[in-house]
Amino acid sequence: MSKRMRGKVSLVTLMVMALLCVPIASYSCTTVLVGKDVTADGSVMHAHNEDMGPAAVGRLWAVEAVTHKTGETLEVPYVKIPQVEEAYQYWASGNAFASSGFGISAETRPYDYVLVGMNQWGVTMSCNWMYSKEASMPGEGIRRYAIRQLLLERAKTARDAVKIIGDFIDEYGQADWGGLGYCLADPHEAWLVETTTKHWVARRVKDDEIWVVANRFTIGKDYDLSSEGLVDVAKKNGWYDPSKGDFSFRDVYGRPDRMNQAYDKNREVRAMELLEHIKGFITPEDLFLVLRDRYEGTPKYTRPTHETISRGARIARPICTNNTCQSALVAHLRSDMPVEVGAVMWYAVAAPYYSGFFPVYAGAMKIPEEFSNVNSAYSPDSAWWTFRMLEKIGVTQYDITNPLVTNFWIANHANIVGKQKDLEKRVLDLLNNNNKEDAVKLLNTFTSGQAYKTLYHARRLLRLLQDSTNNVPIW
Repeated sequence: MSKRMRGKVSLVTLMVMALLCVPIASYSCTTVLVGKDVTADGSVMHAHNEDMGPAAVGRLWAVEAVTHKTGETLEVPYVKIPQVEEAYQYWASGNAFASSGFGISAETRPYDYVLVGMNQWGVTMSCNWMYSKEASMPGEGIRRYAIRQLLLERAKTARDAVKIIGDFIDEYGQADWGGLGYCLADPHEAWLVETTTKHWVARRVKDDEIWVVANRFTIGKDYDLSSEGLVDVAKKNGWYDPSKGDFSFRDVYGRPDRMNQAYDKNREVRAMELLEHIKGFITPEDLFLVLRDRYEGTPKYTRPTHETISRGARIARPICTNNTCQSALVAHLRSDMPVEVGAVMWYAVAAPYYSGFFPVYAGAMKIPEEFSNVNSAYSPDSAWWTFRMLEKIGVTQYDITNPLVTNFWIANHANIVGKQKDLEKRVLDLLNNNNKEDAVKLLNTFTSGQAYKTLYHARRLLRLLQDSTNNVPIW
């Protein structure tokens, strides 16, 4: 067998191992909410890695605003609810196909895709899987995917979104799973809502705070809003004894075996290590570094997953994972300019370590078809699959690819930022002269153009890595 052929076989073997050997659990997202007093420019920021699992193919799409007649109803999994007269436009990122709920009808599947997003008012949303003592309700109540999408359609502020979540859970209960954290932000403030099947608490992130969320409840004794009967239900179930201290949602409703795991604590601590010393100066680029972090420079750092598996070692769960991240976002929400241009969601396809962030503006609605198409099976026409294949080569030939990938995306981002300043100045001039139509055209052109350029560069980078590692083309 030739040396070139041995290299090809070796790559195929390593890729199969990477696909089959997944030691890091799915549904293990990490979120950072940043108050406006600790950012460099007074903006609110919202960063999130959507770790949906190795089989969850993703996409990014835009939904236009819609008006409805008074009295209309809407069917979502698994309930029928009153429709609103105006549903706002929004950006959504999520699954290529509807998820596998319990007997979800075809009519309600349009409300079973969304995982993260931002609407026309600059309201951003992401979620983190959590674990509650309260029993789940399979096939009963309103499904979490529907709640996510509905709050993008209906919320003008993050506080509105809190109320929407609370009202739905109070009225119907939350279906299928007994624990979820909804992370919310707008250009003025950020909120966290932690939920069970029938109860919830909400806490406003203070303007001088950084709040990190992994996969355990984080709201304790200090919260701003809650469902009725929260404490009484806990006492009735024997979860809370007032004689032993003040009520803490985290301690009372959290499942004990999931509340103090290194799996969660390590990520929370690591994010704060990266951000605490730059309070007051935090930028979107700082949050890119957090979402890409793998404990580099610390004792917890390990080489790529497949090599560690071969040695039988246990991996410390990093913020950025191989093979499980569907997308990443850093929302930069600025209140000192019109929301159309002031709210921008920096978006990365698949794992951010191997992907470049590009800007998606709240006032835009255009994205190349490669990002929005529905491709759960492998396709070279899918942006998601392009970045996933880039990741596959990255983890299997790490020493060669790591410096190439890192420097490539740093240079790409600098190029985008240079053009962004001019774009925003032109958009602001148009909006200040009441020319919203042309301003939106510019935002559409820039958002779509930067998305396509990022994909174009990813394809170039993929081919470069194939050449550098002496591998056959992926497609």
